[in-house]
Amino acid sequence: MSQITFKNIETSRTITLDVNQRMLKSSGREIHIQDSAVLVSLHRLFTRKEGVVKYSDIACVVREQKSAFHMEDCPDGIIANKYIFKTRSILKNLMIDDLIVTVRGLGYKVSEKWLSIVDENKDEYQKDAFLNTITSIIDDCIKYSKDAEISHDKSGFSFIKPSKDKVLENFSRIDDCYNSFLTYYSEPGNSIELLELREKITKVLLYVIYWRVGDSLSDDKFRSDYKNELNLLLRQIKQAIDLMR
Repeated sequence: MSQITFKNIETSRTITLDVNQRMLKSSGREIHIQDSAVLVSLHRLFTRKEGVVKYSDIACVVREQKSAFHMEDCPDGIIANKYIFKTRSILKNLMIDDLIVTVRGLGYKVSEKWLSIVDENKDEYQKDAFLNTITSIIDDCIKYSKDAEISHDKSGFSFIKPSKDKVLENFSRIDDCYNSFLTYYSEPGNSIELLELREKITKVLLYVIYWRVGDSLSDDKFRSDYKNELNLLLRQIKQAIDLMR
């Protein structure tokens, strides 16, 4: 991949590293990277999936691009610091000072504020897949409620009494969907949004296993309320997901 683009999730600003042209581009500005060690170090930072680029990795890059004897008596940490300083100086010329963060005692990584466009597309795919599944479950439940018999007890409560197989099927679908989404998005920056989403999903769960109870409602009113309340929860879930990064 000759071009790699990152996007700041707070400002929506982007920065692109064009390896073939040895260019950094952002907001209409372009800077040619003359130092090969800086270019390769940036490429490592932009492509390191596990996050941290260690001091030793950067020092190795520098020696490969310069010579085996370049700063030969210096510890890896000092070499890495020198070339990351050069890299940050270039970034400042693009008015960017928060792209690279120090991981004390280990090395450097791209700030969590900056997300790879590839990762961003993957995020959107995950969100869309989750919403599509939740929407499908809700649509199926609303459809089921239209034909299901509405039971009424002596207290005046109305409810749907489905088969256990139907309850287990719906529970399994929403449980698998939610836990998959939770695993992907579990990180400190999403904690508040995930709690809000969990609250909404818990409410949806009560509907999809048909624990929703109406008080002295006609069958038509029960079905109408059931549908409207589920659609409201779906809109709230969409809003909660939109706030996630």
